[in-house]
Amino acid sequence: MPQISVLVPVYNAERFLSACLDSILTQTYKDFELICVDDASTDSSLQILQTYAQRDPRVRIITQSVNQGVAQTRNILLSSATGKYIAFVDADDIILPAYLETLYKTAQENDADLVRCLFLCEDIKTGNRTPCEKKFKGFLRDVPAPTRKAHLQAAIDDTQVWLKLIKNSLIQENKLSFRPHSIAEDFPFEILLYQYAAKIAFVPEHLYVYRMGNNLSLSANPAPRAYSTLGNMIFLCQDLPHRQLAEPLFYNRIVNLTLKAVKRMRKYSFPPSYETGKLCRRAFETIQKNISYCSPIKRKKVKMICRFSKFIKDENLPYYALYFTNWFK
Repeated sequence: MPQISVLVPVYNAERFLSACLDSILTQTYKDFELICVDDASTDSSLQILQTYAQRDPRVRIITQSVNQGVAQTRNILLSSATGKYIAFVDADDIILPAYLETLYKTAQENDADLVRCLFLCEDIKTGNRTPCEKKFKGFLRDVPAPTRKAHLQAAIDDTQVWLKLIKNSLIQENKLSFRPHSIAEDFPFEILLYQYAAKIAFVPEHLYVYRMGNNLSLSANPAPRAYSTLGNMIFLCQDLPHRQLAEPLFYNRIVNLTLKAVKRMRKYSFPPSYETGKLCRRAFETIQKNISYCSPIKRKKVKMICRFSKFIKDENLPYYALYFTNWFK
């Protein structure tokens, strides 16, 4: 059994894939397996993967005949991993040579459930690299305090499932997975991951390279991402009560994030197939089911907001949510 399972979801990544795989296979730390799931690519991605698998026995390929999306692909990767630790790498990114060694050493020294570092943004047109925390507001730079609220803020600041080394047992024992058919699949996974992580370590080095300018990337499409984010928050609100993470301040913030996701829907135009109004309605119905977990004052506010939301048309709910997000900070 390798110490680390490096997991790479692949879909039509032929332009970037070789650089990604080279960066992984030339790591200074060698005791890892590299599992790649080809999600029914229509380009030469699978052929590239097969070439690398022939060269290096650490490379394992799983193929899907039908495209299932990155969330389900990551679930397949998680179920296939045998390493003590998990490291996700996106197929259009690269990691610097000491990435695995540095994170693994830090995890061992601190007995950490989760280790993360900083990352660089690379413009794929120019090749220029800059520290990404300058571009991402509130980006986590240290270890959060050992409270649910602090860990929630850490997850909000650090919504990337890549960029870190995660203890595999933490994922398996707490049944963490990605919501299928979702674009912004990292967010609910990260929130739960940080809630269950008892010990978090931080490496103040830029060891991961996030390559910007890939127009095929799902993150380049803000409207579908906003729709999926709201769906993920609804999913999280439904899932949390079963996990007994009942700290009022934590639930206050979850309600706030859900309302913000509803509010955000007003910024974009969606085709009729998206049914945004119905999704916003579901958000308010789900929030109402979490009332008992909020603090007493916030409980009354949530009850009032949800009660009056029933008189608002579905398409106007994003504007209705706009007025109440400040109540739950």
